[in-house]
Amino acid sequence: MRKALILTAALAMFAGPALAQQSQNLTEQAPVAQTTEAPRPAPSIHVSTETIRQQVQTAESERTGKEQVGSQSWWYLVAAIAVGVLIAVLLAG
Repeated sequence: MRKALILTAALAMFAGPALAQQSQNLTEQAPVAQTTEAPRPAPSIHVSTETIRQQVQTAESERTGKEQVGSQSWWYLVAAIAVGVLIAVLLAG
């Protein structure tokens, strides 16, 4: 039983970087879409609330159009905690 747990922990530990590398390769191979950006106004000390609202709306539309970055790192954190607990159980037993 112990050997099976050690093997499972080792596989889980080595699978994380491989998955990260695969996902990075997929994003690099995806064609880059060229977007035409609207010309930005000259910077000013006094910015109107309407300008701020437009900037926030633009940033939100860009953010929601892309996959959330935090969701992937969340699963890596869960996997790391699971491996840590598994190793602690193996060392304690």
